[in-house]
Amino acid sequence: MRASLAALATVIIILLFVSMRSGAQSLQNIPLTSGASNSPVVAELFTSQSCSSCPPAEKLFAELAERPDLIVLEWHVDYWDRLIHGRAGAWKDPYSDAAYTARQRQYNRALRSTAGVYTPQAVINGRLETVGSRAREVERLLDAGAHATASLEVIESNETVSVQISAFETPLRQAADVYRLTLLPEQTTAIPRGENRGAILSSRNIVLAADRIGSYTGEATTLRLGTPESGESCAVIIQEKRGGQLGPILGATYC
Repeated sequence: MRASLAALATVIIILLFVSMRSGAQSLQNIPLTSGASNSPVVAELFTSQSCSSCPPAEKLFAELAERPDLIVLEWHVDYWDRLIHGRAGAWKDPYSDAAYTARQRQYNRALRSTAGVYTPQAVINGRLETVGSRAREVERLLDAGAHATASLEVIESNETVSVQISAFETPLRQAADVYRLTLLPEQTTAIPRGENRGAILSSRNIVLAADRIGSYTGEATTLRLGTPESGESCAVIIQEKRGGQLGPILGATYC
């Protein structure tokens, strides 16, 4: 009887060990494509100056923008611009763009199987999403979203600015897109109307433009970048597409 119980206990321990290993692997969120090194994790926030739930998320992302291991981006969507809030009226976010709403819809089709959108929404490395004001959940996804990626290095030579992208260990199944994002590093706005009437909102790394500058097949490549205008900065991201929708971000850097 004791021998049988000992054997049963051994089997249970083995099963628990296998289960723990399996669970740990799923939590690590194994990269969809193996890469050469780790570049910063990209934390995107979809937000609006007309959304009363968004200021706490923007405050959180402003704090995250101080971290050297992150690329933080704010995309201002346009669907709040048309909403009228009683006497407060409507407020059109000056940084909103229908293209950014379309970007958010692509993410939601890929990550939530719906075209529905909401704010504030955080998307981590194009792979995970959550409510942008939930600090603990955002932090958890930042850890889970880190994965092997291509490394990017910005090079300045003879008044020319370029980005050098390292090679992947294996070629990509499909070429990824490389984007240069024009950013407004910091902005404070007094809101006279809408849901946030009377508030003063501070934002970091507002996306002003997103220009495709090339493709990336997994081989080392160099692409030219324009010099940012005064008061602006920029970032470069490499992003896969899966089934016509936005896929994982494979690498990023500020420039």
